[in-house]
Formats: sequence, C-alpha cells, structure tokens
Amino acid sequence: MKKYLIILLAIYAIACNKLIDVGDPENSENGKTVFSHDTSAMSAVTGIYARIMASFPSLLNGGLTICAGLSADEIQPTSSSNSMQEYYINSISTTSNFNRLYLWYYGYTLIYQANACIEGISNSTALSEVISNQLLGECYFLRSLTYFQMIQLFGDVPLVISTNYEENAGLKRTPTIKILSQIKEDLLKATELLTDNYPGNNRIRVNKWAAKALLAKLYLYGGDWADAESASGQVINAGTYRLEKDLNRVFLYDSKEAILQFMPYENGYNTTEGAQFVPSPNGTSLPQYSLTEYLLSAFETGDKRAANWIGRKTVNGVVYTFPYKYKLRINFGPTYAVTEYVMVLRLGEQYLIRAEARAHLNDLAGSIIDLDSIRNRAGLPLIAQTNPGIDVNSLFKILQKERQTELFAEWGARWFDLKREKTVTSVLVSRKQSWKDTDTLYPVPDVELKLNPKLTQNPGYN
Repeated sequence: MKKYLIILLAIYAIACNKLIDVGDPENSENGKTVFSHDTSAMSAVTGIYARIMASFPSLLNGGLTICAGLSADEIQPTSSSNSMQEYYINSISTTSNFNRLYLWYYGYTLIYQANACIEGISNSTALSEVISNQLLGECYFLRSLTYFQMIQLFGDVPLVISTNYEENAGLKRTPTIKILSQIKEDLLKATELLTDNYPGNNRIRVNKWAAKALLAKLYLYGGDWADAESASGQVINAGTYRLEKDLNRVFLYDSKEAILQFMPYENGYNTTEGAQFVPSPNGTSLPQYSLTEYLLSAFETGDKRAANWIGRKTVNGVVYTFPYKYKLRINFGPTYAVTEYVMVLRLGEQYLIRAEARAHLNDLAGSIIDLDSIRNRAGLPLIAQTNPGIDVNSLFKILQKERQTELFAEWGARWFDLKREKTVTSVLVSRKQSWKDTDTLYPVPDVELKLNPKLTQNPGYN
C-alpha cells in the first residue's frame, strides 16, 4: 500500500476535469495545499470518480456485473478461451490477474484515496463549510460503496480507514460484521452531511438520497426490515425520482429513475457493460457473453423487459442473447457521443427493497403495491388484480423472480441475492458441474498473502 500515496497525488494532479472542470490543485506535492482551497479539494474528491471510471472492467466499473453474473446463473462466456471462464466455472485461481488487480487492488486504491480525502478535509480549516460537508459526505459514501462490494466478494477483508500505510500493510482480515458497522456509520454521516441537491449537472455525484438508497440496501442485506422499509420509502417519497415508463430510457444519462450514475471517463466508451456485452455488428462476431437459459426462463410471457433489455444476434443460424440494458458499444468514430451513464443506484431497486421489507413486516398489501409498480411498467398482470389474497410464501417467490428479472446484469444483484437468501448452493449445485459450498467467496489474491503474512485465505483455495 506504500505506492497508493503516490497514485493519489498523481490523480490530484490530473484531477477529473472531464467530470467537473475545477482546474488542477496547486502544488499537488503537498497534501495540505490540496485541501487549502475549495476548488483543489473538490478536484481531489472528483478524482475518486475519475479513478473509478479510469479502468474497465473493474470493481465499480462493470467488473462486478461481469464476474458476479458469471458466478451466478445469469451469463456465460460464448468461448472457452474467454479469460473470465474461471468465474463461470467457479474455479478462480489465487493468481488470477483480474481478481487481484481489478477487484482487490482496485478496491483498496479507491478506499485509500477516499481515506486521504477524508483526512485532508477533516484537518483543513480553510474550506468553506458547505464544500467541506459535501466532499466529506461523498467520500464516506464512496468508501462505503467500495467496502459493500468487497465483502460481498471476499467476505472478511482488512478494514482500512486511515492513510497510515505502515499499519495498513500488516492488517488482519476484519470480521464482516465490523465492516458492516463501519459502512452504516459512514452512510449515516453522509446522510447528515449531504443535501438533497446534486453538486453540478446530472446525477453523477453523490447527494443525500444516494446515501439513503445505499443505506436501504445495506439494511435489506442485513435483514433490518423496518429500517430498510423506512430508508427506501424516504427515497421513493422524496419527489426527486420517478420510474421511466419507457424501459429504453432507464439507463440514459438523463434518466429520471437515476439516483446515482457514474459518468464515462474515456473517449469512445459510454459504459463498460455496453462495451463488453453488445456484440460487433459484424455478421460473424459473437457477443462475448450470452444469457443463460435459467435467466431467460424467469421472464413471463409478455414481459417488456425481455423485449427491451435483452439483445439478440444470429450467427450461423444460432441465436445468441445478451444483456442489452446499455445499447452502445465502443465507438471511436465521428459519431461518438456520451448518452449512457453507468447506473449505480436507481428507483426501481428501491421499490423492490421496500416491497421485500414490507413483506417481511407482514404488510402484504403495501408489498403488492410496490411490486405492481415494477410489474406495471414491465407490462405484466398486476398482483392486486390477479391474486389480491396471495399468501406470504407465494409473494416471496414473486419478489425473488422480480429481482432476478428487473436487476439482471446489474452490480451482481443475482449473485448477492442467492448468497444472502442462503439458496446459492441449492440453486447452483444443479447448474454448475463443479459447484462447491466454498465457491461463494472469491480467493484472497496469492500475492497479497505473500506481502502480508497476517492475511489468511478463504476456505477451498490452496
């Protein structure tokens, strides 16, 4: 982790001028100087967003969608030579470059960068209160988001909340329950520091409702149903967001459903998902990944999501289906334009969170209302009309199916749901030839174990 400080200072220098043009910080060699001005401090924090989007696919930029989608039962490689095959067969090498560089290492790079900004802002007396609160809130959120994904993949990981690299380099793995407590603490701070308004144009930086939406997700995963219902309800009732009636507008840069999006950073790219999933128009080019029959069979007849969010390409008489929520692939030509942003949090998921929480709280009528909001947009029969007296177990089955079909190929939602519901083995043992119970966690990279003898490996890996 000694090299992270060098990385951070380098990013200060380049900042994130494509997100928000605030200029370079003065004298980026001196961390104190970076946080002595509102503009340079803002540049340092927006640099975290730039770092998230600067490499693809990576933890918070499409990588999670791909690797977790493969690990579950959503997508599969169309070629056995695909380097991500090991995620599909749930046999990830401890020396996997993707696992080490783009999941583990990338996650800790973002965490360190957030920590440096939190320390710099907290210790500064030169920043205006409004800017200081906004930037601190963003950093707490971004650190929480990163840790939330890390523990889903690796389980216990070292909890790093400072820039003391000498101490950090020898940290043991922290119990997940303690990391969850830190995430909750950070998000509660963020909701207090942030305002309803988005800083800058569009919804590409964090506001209070983004922090509240992630908090709702945290509560859901922890089985804290009352708080999950409350937090998601506050987001839904904020009046800022609405479900897009047109499914093809959901993932656009100006989507009214978006609570938080990440803006593309590299010319020629809209989103990593579009670049990875949408095949070349060349007649013989296969998509890199196709949807599994297990996912396709989950869609009801007439589901508009199947028509609008699933792409199809026929090659040599074989029809390949692929995720098509994002429509644009790589384009280095003169027609390139940014019209799709990476969707991080959206209103549709908040309805599903509240629906599940309400069902657990025995508010079946309220749960049905939320589910029907999603089903209505998908063009499906409403539960309130077809089965108003549905029992709770049947309602949970519909909830699981709706999450599967609404949130497929988004941030590993299916993989995480199978694990939190403790159904991952019962579902995948018949769908994956070599499935083992220990496949629910990814391996700690071998190089990290060598660098830090206090780290231990997850069960099932040599």
